Amino acid sequence: MIKGSLNTMNYLEPNGMFNRFKAFFKRRHTADIYTQYGIYNVRAFDLHITFTRSGRAYFKYDNVSYDSPAIFKILNFLEKSDGVYVRIVLEGDGVKNEEYFYNYCSVIEHIYNNIHFFGGYRERDAKILYMFKHSGITPKVYWHDKLY
Repeated sequence: MIKGSLNTMNYLEPNGMFNRFKAFFKRRHTADIYTQYGIYNVRAFDLHITFTRSGRAYFKYDNVSYDSPAIFKILNFLEKSDGVYVRIVLEGDGVKNEEYFYNYCSVIEHIYNNIHFFGGYRERDAKILYMFKHSGITPKVYWHDKLY
């Protein structure tokens, strides 16, 4: 079993005052993704994303959106790391959001060959929106919801 970081990016500062208020009552990591990988030996990462109207991806989890560094910066780091699994989940609804998600998954799977992607579903109802080529190789993960 490998160690996983549930809602990996929730160490980031939430967007806006209302999101900060909601996030105050939720469990949060204090370790950034580099520390999660290097110090805590996390090898499975949980990235929940949604999209702006123009199609820009950003991190969102449980109705809290986060100020996020470029997602590609995070994936570039993970691509250079060994034995990494990344679960990609869509937060939110709408045909346009699903189109963006499908295209996004297709692009990142093509670019990042060293990362084993899985997930590809919508959070609300677990509807599969994209089938990753490694979907049949889903790891056994012990998900941690708080890493200090």
